[in-house]
Formats: sequence, C-alpha cells, structure tokens
Amino acid sequence: MGLRSPSIHTYLLLSYLALILLLTGGMWAISHHFINLLLTRSLGTAEAALKDATTADVKSFQEVITSMGEYVVMNKAQNVVRQLVQVLPKHKPYNYRQLRNDPRIRQIVLRPIHLHRHVVGYADLYDTRGEIIIHPDPDLEGHNQMDWQKEYPETTELIKRSFTEDNVSGYFTFFDKEKRERKRYSARLHVPGTPFIVAAIVNIDEFFLPTQIEIEKANEKITSRTRQSLTEQERAVDRHFRNDIIIAGLGLGLIGSLGGFWFAAVLSRPLRRLDQAVKQVGEGDFSVEVPVKGVREVVDLARSFNYLGQQLTDYIEKRDFVRDTFGRYVTQEVVKKLLESKEALELGGETREVSLLISDLRGFTALTADMEPEDIIAFLNRYLGKMIEILLDYHAVIDEILGDGILAFFGAPEPLEDHPLRAVACALTMQAAMDEINLLNEAEGLPYLEMGIAVNTGAVVVGNIGSERRTKYSVVGAQVNLTSRIESFALGEQVLISAATYEKVKDLVEVGEALKVEMKGIPGKSTLYEVRTIGGPYNLTLKTRREAMVPLAEPTRIHLYRIQEKVVIGINELVWITHLSETTAQVTFEGELAEWEDVRFQMLDKNGAPIPRKVYGKVIQVQPGTDNRSTATIRFTSVAPEIYQLIREWLSQAAAQT
Repeated sequence: MGLRSPSIHTYLLLSYLALILLLTGGMWAISHHFINLLLTRSLGTAEAALKDATTADVKSFQEVITSMGEYVVMNKAQNVVRQLVQVLPKHKPYNYRQLRNDPRIRQIVLRPIHLHRHVVGYADLYDTRGEIIIHPDPDLEGHNQMDWQKEYPETTELIKRSFTEDNVSGYFTFFDKEKRERKRYSARLHVPGTPFIVAAIVNIDEFFLPTQIEIEKANEKITSRTRQSLTEQERAVDRHFRNDIIIAGLGLGLIGSLGGFWFAAVLSRPLRRLDQAVKQVGEGDFSVEVPVKGVREVVDLARSFNYLGQQLTDYIEKRDFVRDTFGRYVTQEVVKKLLESKEALELGGETREVSLLISDLRGFTALTADMEPEDIIAFLNRYLGKMIEILLDYHAVIDEILGDGILAFFGAPEPLEDHPLRAVACALTMQAAMDEINLLNEAEGLPYLEMGIAVNTGAVVVGNIGSERRTKYSVVGAQVNLTSRIESFALGEQVLISAATYEKVKDLVEVGEALKVEMKGIPGKSTLYEVRTIGGPYNLTLKTRREAMVPLAEPTRIHLYRIQEKVVIGINELVWITHLSETTAQVTFEGELAEWEDVRFQMLDKNGAPIPRKVYGKVIQVQPGTDNRSTATIRFTSVAPEIYQLIREWLSQAAAQT
C-alpha cells in the first residue's frame, strides 16, 4: 500500500501558526459554503445525467418490447384462426348457440395471452355484422359491438374495418375500472370460409411494465448509492473542517492567514476539476475521470465519482450489447444465449449432434419464369412466411433462405433431447400447410406448388462463423451436404429421412417402402425412409396422394429432355404416355433413361407441334421391356397450370371410356 495523503487536520496545524481566530472563522465559513455549493451542484448534475440516460433507455426498451407485443398479438390471432379452420363445422348457416356451447371452440378462442406467467391479453370471436359470438365475459356474448360505438370510437373504427378487410391491426385507448387511461393493441383476422373474425388484444403497458419496473429500480438504486456516498463525504469534510479549525484557531497566529489561502487553493482545485467532470457527465461523456489526489476526503470523493462513471459506462455498454444482439440475430433461442453471455458473440463453434431440415419447392424457377419480379416476391413470401412461422413454432434455428430453399436445424444453441422427433414433426406440419398455401394460390390464379423435405441427424460444427464485421450463427460439416443429397431425392409432398434419423424416431413414425439410392460422394447405397405419420405428442398424418394411374385411350407421344445438374444432357423423341394420374405418368420409350433422373416433358398437340408450357418430373422406376422399348414411371415435380388442365381432360376422357 502507498502512503496515505495528508488529512485536513495536518494542513490546518501547519497553516494556523499565523492565523488569527476571526480570519480563520471567516475562511471556514467561506470554504464550508463553497464545498456545499459544489457538492450540491455535483449531485444534481449526476442525477440529471443518469435520469436522461435511463429515460432514453426506457423508451428504447419500450419500442422493442412493444414490437414484441404486436408480434405476440398477431401470432395469437393466427393460431386461433388456424385452429378454428380445422374444427368449425362445414355446414351453413351456423348455429351461434351451438358454437358458444362447443367446449373445443371456446377453449381455442378463450385461451389467454401470457407473458412471464401473467395474463396480458385475450381473444374473442365475432361475425361480420359485429355480433359477439365468444368473449371472455359471457354477458357480452350475443350483443353487437356497434352498440358501443359512441363510448369506444377508436375500437369501433377497427371493428368496422375488419368487416371488409382482413388482417386489421392498430392501437386504441380505453379507461379501466379505476378511470385510468390505458393503451391496447389488437389484431383482427378473418377465419377463411366463414363469416367470423378473430380479435386478439393485449394491454401494451402491462406487457412492458415488468421490464420498465426493473430499469427504474436499477436507476433508483444507483442514484441512492451516489447520493449517499456524496452526502457522507460532505458530512466528513464538514465535520473535519469544523473541529480542526476551532482547535487550531486557539493557538495559531499570523501564519494562519497565509496558510488559509494556501489551504483553500489546495482544496478548491480538485473540486473545480470535479465540477468540470460532472458537467462532462451531464453532456453524455461517462468515461471521464478526475485525478485521485489531494486531501484524503477529496481523494475519497474523487474515487466515488470515478466509480459512478464506471457504473454508468457499464450500463451503457450493456444497453448497446442488447441492441447489437437484436440487430445480429432474430431466432429467439440464439438471442437468449447471447443475452446470457457476452462471450457467445465470439467467433468459433463446437461439435454437437443436431437434426437438419432442408426443404425446396419443386420446379419453382420454371413456374415463375413468366411472372413479374414483384409477383414472384409476393408469391414466394406467402410460402416462406408460413414455413418460417412453423419452423419457429418448433424451435428451429433458420440457417439459410436461398430463394425457395430453406436450411434449418434443431438442437442448438439450446440442447433439445427430442430434436430428431421435433424435426420430423416440423417437416410433416410444413407439408400439411402446403394445402392452405395452394388454396390461396388457386384463388389468385397462381401455380400449384409442391415441396420436398429431407431430415437428417448427425454431428456438425455449430457456432458463429464469419468475421467481426459480419457474423452468422450457422452449421457446417458433412452432414449438411448429406441432407442436401437426400433432399434431391424427395418428391413433391414427400418427407424423406436418413437412416440415422429413423433410428431415433422409429418407434413413433410410420414409413412407406424404404428407398435404396446411390448418392454422390457416398460409397454404396443409402437407405432413405418416407414418413407419412408421426405419433407421440404430435399425431400428424399427411393426406394420401392421388397416384392411381389409369390407361389412356391411346398412347400420347411426347418429347422427353434428360436433365443433370440443371443442364439438358439429351433429348428422346420416341416417348409415349400410356398411363396417367394427376401426379404420375407411365411412359414407354426407346433409348436411355435412369432411375432418379430429372426430366422435362414437352407435350405435343394433335399436329405434333410443341405446346409452350412445360412439365418437370423425376424418374422413380425403370423396367426393361421388349422390342428395344422400356417402361418408366415418372413423378411430376412441376406442372404448369395449363398443362395441369390438359392432364385433367385426358383423365376425364379415359374415365368416360372405361
């Protein structure tokens, strides 16, 4: 330890040798007033700076959490709509009394919105005339919401808009039972195919109130600690001044007058530096420090001030850390890990077993070749929006979105013991959701979409990959490439899983015939399994594909283009369609054709001229025949709407002749 600085008592003994009693008392009064003034200003400026900084941070957190509240409300409304579509009776008109007494429908609608185990919002159901079907307050059921339009004009405006518009959202104010003005946010969605509208509502101030309370408590704690420290230092300085001046003033003479001036200078210089530093803190520079020198009490005061600056700096760094985190990651599991540990932002990774999911639309490029760029984006966003929602519901981390393809993984950063089962259930849910997407596409005259999905389980390296300027939480390794290879064998409406995944979930899934395939870069044949049903907590089953083929009245000649790595490697003009379904064709051909090869159909009209629209498919079986002719079964992967209509006409003609 170093030598302690001289105390005020020492300085007074040296100076009061020549100080007269009256002059000493006057100097004491002046110094006492000067110290009180500076300390008062210091405390006031520090408190004002801390209050301004905290107010700005509270506003920032309110914006972030308010956005989260809007997302929770919209997600709640979408979940209720999705479940109601599945359980509402199909007959019309609807019996409202039966709907109100149906326990399943009431449970779906009235399940409250929770946050941190607290109820922060609710949902209700009404029709396009405003009649309330189901509400948390049963006394309101059967009433019309338009009856209260004078009392609640803002709410009524949103309700009126929802009669004619889907996806209506907005804020409105109301007064609670204590006559306090409150703020709410609501989202209102139509239930497709019904006259019903779902409203999800949350009290925004209750949503972010816990976080605001914590910030205010931290602010009060820091302010109280600072005020206590400065006050104690003020009392210590004042106590030493008073006692030492009275004792020394009795024996000191003329030297005390000169010593008093010197003492005042020694004391005032560090206090002036402290005053300047406090002003800098008030301007937002929390890194400023004052020299730790002077009398012991001033040294203690300087240390207290520097400690306050360090606390404020740490607070700002934590705030900036949260903002940077939300800017770099969107998956909630990743964000949670980063908030718990700043080291999680460092580059690097770890080897961990995860389940990988890759999905891809079949023939998307060909289907959208003639569409405008703006229409392609809207078309693609409808598909991606639904898929991303499902992936996040199953706690997946979305690694890549490349056009119409998605790479996601389960089991990191937070360990999930059931990640193989979760990944397979997610894949089945994604396939089931394609029906909803295609209904919307058909209503708008857009192409029919089919998706193939692959799921694989294995060890990968997972972590932050990139540079300090651009970082991505991702996975790398041979298992990623293997999953991509499996996905290339998946047909539309199909979920293929690897043998490794099958071993993890075989007790809870039903699979079709196992596929033995050869994959590039992998020796020998690999076994793949098509999953149609999963049990356990999920209980999902995909619909049966319409693959029963019927013979055509007479074989239809086509041209068949062989494709490898998206490049045409050959054309066969001696191909005839003999059997057909909406998803599959059986052809006879002369020449070469290999199993699992990608092909493109060129349909011909009655005169043998090419029909402009194209059809893509994958060869799933080849059987040698006689007379140099072989038979192949080809599964369609992409069918233009015009060709799809032509296929239906051929099937109708074949059915009429049988």
